[in-house]
Amino acid sequence: MPSPFIGEIFTFRNPDDSEVTLRGWGNQFEAVFETLDGYTVVPGSDGFYEYAYLADDGESLLPSGRRVDETDPESLSLPKHVRLTRDAARMHADGARSAMGPPPRWMQRRQQDRAARDVRPPEGLPPGSPESAADEAQAADDGPDGAPPSGATTGDYLGLVLLVDFSDFPQSIGRQEVDDFCNKAGYSGFGNNGSAFDYFRDVSDGTLRYKNHVAAYYRAAHPRTYYTDPTVAYGTRAQELIREALDSLVASGFNFTTLTADSGGFIQALSVFYAGTRSNNWSEGLWPHSWGLASSYSVGGGRRFSDYQITDLGTQLTLRTFCHENGHMVCDFPDLYDYDAVSVGNGIGHYSLMCFGGSDRNPVQVEAYLKHAAGWSSRVTTLTSGMTATVEAGKNDFLLHARNASEYFILENRRQSGRDAALPDAGLAIWHVDVNGNNSHEQMTASQHYECSLEQADNRFDLERRVNGGDAEDLYGGTASSFGPATAPSSNWWDGTASGLDISQISAVGTSMTVTTRASGPQWYSNVGVASVFATHHGQNAWANLAGLGWRKVQTGAPDGVTNMLGVLALARARNLTVTVNADAGAVFQAYL
Repeated sequence: MPSPFIGEIFTFRNPDDSEVTLRGWGNQFEAVFETLDGYTVVPGSDGFYEYAYLADDGESLLPSGRRVDETDPESLSLPKHVRLTRDAARMHADGARSAMGPPPRWMQRRQQDRAARDVRPPEGLPPGSPESAADEAQAADDGPDGAPPSGATTGDYLGLVLLVDFSDFPQSIGRQEVDDFCNKAGYSGFGNNGSAFDYFRDVSDGTLRYKNHVAAYYRAAHPRTYYTDPTVAYGTRAQELIREALDSLVASGFNFTTLTADSGGFIQALSVFYAGTRSNNWSEGLWPHSWGLASSYSVGGGRRFSDYQITDLGTQLTLRTFCHENGHMVCDFPDLYDYDAVSVGNGIGHYSLMCFGGSDRNPVQVEAYLKHAAGWSSRVTTLTSGMTATVEAGKNDFLLHARNASEYFILENRRQSGRDAALPDAGLAIWHVDVNGNNSHEQMTASQHYECSLEQADNRFDLERRVNGGDAEDLYGGTASSFGPATAPSSNWWDGTASGLDISQISAVGTSMTVTTRASGPQWYSNVGVASVFATHHGQNAWANLAGLGWRKVQTGAPDGVTNMLGVLALARARNLTVTVNADAGAVFQAYL
C-alpha cells in the first residue's frame, strides 16, 4: 500500500467546491483528519466536512452537524484529537480492504513463502566446524547457515509504467523525464538522489537491477472528472482507467514477455501515473492507492496483470512512495507500519523504506531484515559466545543470532549519510524478527508483537507507543554498549526464554563497529523438549531445535558421537520425550533421555 501519511497537510473540497485545510494520519484503508487546531472532522451526510465526536460505543466518528470554518469549535465543547477504538479502526480497515477485492499477488506470494519457511531449515544458524573446507562448502548448500534465503530478489527485473492524460488535463511531465526518473543512473531531477534503478541497486549492494519500460502517454477515453467521480466506489474507475490503458498497449503490439513475471505468469510490477494533481478527497475516485485488479487482465501467452499502483504525476516526481510500492510488487516486502489503526504504533518509523521511509527525495534504506530475506546480504556473521565481530556501515553486512527460521536477531551498522541521511539516529541497529508477527501488533507480548521490531537502546519503545518515528537514542554504540539477558531491553525471545545472545561490548558509533559477545562454556540443561531435528546426507552434519534454547549443532567429535546423539534427539522428538543436554550457545556436546 502507499506509504502512510503522518501529520501531512491536505486541501480537500466540499460539494460546493469550497476548500478545507486538514491534517491527516493514515493510509488508503484507514485515516483520520483534523483541523489545524486539532479538532477531528468527518464528512456529513451532505458531503460537507463537519466537526466530529466519538459515538458512545467508540466504534464510529459522527458528524456534529456543524460545518468546518462556519462554527467556532470551542463553542461546541468537543474534545480535540478524537480517535476510534483500536478494534473499531481495525474493523473499518478490514472492511475497506475487503471492498477492494482479492489481495494482491505479492501478499499471496508472501503467504506461500511463510508456509514454506515452516518446513525448510532456517537460514543463518551456526554451521559448526566440518572436517574440511569441502565439507563446509557442501554443508552450506544443504544445512542451516548464513546463505541468502530461497526466493531471493536478485538479477534483472523489468516492470511497466503506464502514463495517462486526459482531454481536460494534458500531460505536464514528459515521458522521457519519467523514464529517466525510473531508469537513468545518476538521475537528479526534482532534487531526487538518483533514479528508482539507482535506489534498488544501492540498497541491494548491486544484486538487484530493476528497471521499468515507460510506455507512451495514453489519452483516456473520458475527461478526468469521469474517473474522479466520488459517488462511484473507490478503486472502480481507477481500475477501469488501467484496463483502458492496457487495452491500448495490447493493440499497439507491445511484447509483454519482456516484463518480469512470477511463477504463475503474473507480471509483478505495474505503476500508473496520471496527469495533473490529485483532486479527490481521501479514499475517493483517483486517490493514490495500490492493490490488485478485481479480476486479472490477460495479455496472452500465459501472462496477466493483477498488482498495480496508481498516483498523480502532480508537478514533480519523488522516489519514496514509488520505491515503497515497487518494494511490494517486486520484492514481496510487507508494510512495516500499523495500517489497521492510526492512533497506536509507528512500526519501525523512519528506519525503513517499508515504514515511514524518511525523505521523499532520498528515502532511507530497507532495514536488515528485508534485505537478508531478499538475498541482498553481502556478508552474514553468525554470533557465537566469546567472539568479536566487525560490522561495516554502507553495505549489507549483518550479524545474526537465530532461534529458528522464524525468530531471530539481525544486527546492522547504520550511518546518517548517503541513502540513510534522513535516519533519526546512527549506530548499531538490533532488529528482533518474528516472521509470524505483525507490525500492526504493537503490544509487545508473547502473542502480539511486531514482525520486525527495533530494540530501542533507550528502552522507551517510542515507536510502539507512537511517540515518534525514531529519535537520537534508539541505536547502540557509545553509552549504549551492551545487549543481553540482563539489559533493558533484554535479548530474550518473545516467549520470555533466554536467547543466549549476550553482547558485552559495542564499540563507539563509526563506519566500522565491533561487537563482542560474552564467553560462556557448555552448560547442562534438563527436561528439554526437542522441537525438530535436521541432518544433511554428509556425515557429521546434524542440528536440533531445542525448546527454550533454539537451534544447536550436534558437535562433531563430541564424546557421544554425532550419530548416537542424533538418534537420541530424533527418538525424543518422535515420542514427545524430554532430554538432558550439555550445550553452549552454538552446539550440543552430549544428550541422553
